[in-house]
Amino acid sequence: MNKFIFRLIVILNSIALLGIFITQFYWVREAYLMKEEQFANSVRIALKSVSNQMLNYELKMNRSLSGGAKQDTLPVLPDVRNINKGLLDFKINEEFSCMQVGQSYEYAIMNAGNRSFIMGNYGKYTDELLNSRHQLPMTGFSDSEHIVLSVYFPVESSLIFKRMIFWLALSVVFALLLILGFFYTVYFFYRQKRLSEMKSDFINNMTHEFKTPLSTISLASEMLMKKMIREDAGKSERYARIIFDENSRLQNHVDQILRVSALEKGRFKLKKKEMDLNHLIKKIAESFELTLKERNGEIKTHYCARNFIVMADEEHLSNVILNLLDNANKYSPEAPVIKIGTYNTDQSVVISVEDKGIGISPENQRMIFKNLYRVSTGNIYDVKGFGIGLFYVKTIVEAHGGHINLTSELRKGSRFDVHLPFVNKSAQDDDIDKTKDSAG
Repeated sequence: MNKFIFRLIVILNSIALLGIFITQFYWVREAYLMKEEQFANSVRIALKSVSNQMLNYELKMNRSLSGGAKQDTLPVLPDVRNINKGLLDFKINEEFSCMQVGQSYEYAIMNAGNRSFIMGNYGKYTDELLNSRHQLPMTGFSDSEHIVLSVYFPVESSLIFKRMIFWLALSVVFALLLILGFFYTVYFFYRQKRLSEMKSDFINNMTHEFKTPLSTISLASEMLMKKMIREDAGKSERYARIIFDENSRLQNHVDQILRVSALEKGRFKLKKKEMDLNHLIKKIAESFELTLKERNGEIKTHYCARNFIVMADEEHLSNVILNLLDNANKYSPEAPVIKIGTYNTDQSVVISVEDKGIGISPENQRMIFKNLYRVSTGNIYDVKGFGIGLFYVKTIVEAHGGHINLTSELRKGSRFDVHLPFVNKSAQDDDIDKTKDSAG
């Protein structure tokens, strides 16, 4: 999948996801408005019922006080100021409970003409009561044109949300699932694309690395087949040596690939034994000097560790150190200057490998220990390799119970610190105490 198609898929999916969210928001808003209207209708029905009940009660009271008026006599309209407030409180609470509109409210009977309050349980929300959308004219009472029963719910929004909490929760859950699914899909595509590129680079590098020695072996073999070369012992030995060296080079490449394959599948066993880390590094550094001399480079050693005994697999640990030295050499455009040595921390002995090469950018530092990953060097320096060396290093170090740290800056160099646990922590303390005593 090329970059254009990948970006097009991401853009189209992003637009689709945004469209779903806009639609979801629209329907949630419409649902809220509908619930809000249902709430207002419930309050209106409750207030109308209260108003009618209070009117009937006042009319009965007036008839009883007048000694039972004749049916054809027009009843005197009751005055809202004569309403029994205790009964009004009870009826409002009863009706609101029946309509399930909540018990947190303030109400007032007021004159809408002069905006004055007559009675109620108002106090904190007087302004809200004057402007409440839940107002009902007290029809049937005297001066009913201006008298209204007003109610205000301080937590009206939360009451409405509670009525639709289930659907809101479902919407949020589905939205989160969509977001997670989208980002995981993008990440998966990106990871597969990156992995495909890494594998393609690996195959190209492997083909190149194998093609050169194979071509050399083929050419040397062809020369050995010539009679005049076979009769010359010196030339025969020279071409045989070339075949042997190139075959060894091929074998090293194959072994490296097989080692990493075994690491990925967990099919390797460490043959640990007590080792003198300083002695191992000294031996490797001396042999690596020959490689550096070809490029007029040098290797500087320092052995500051007082406790340098570790339990390790000599072959694998040697490969770790050689990989780090080889990287330091390859990624140094000029004559390489490499520092290698040891020092102690409170918990470990550390192998430090430092170079003054091209360095590693911060974004690449997070990736270099992944299998098949190679840092792109552009036109700075032509570096060959499979991208499996540092993955091997990290895996082996962790298999020894240690860890590796990287400090690097572009165009200034890199430093790898391999931390390995002590064989015996108390032995390290004794060594340090002895050193302090002798210094004293």
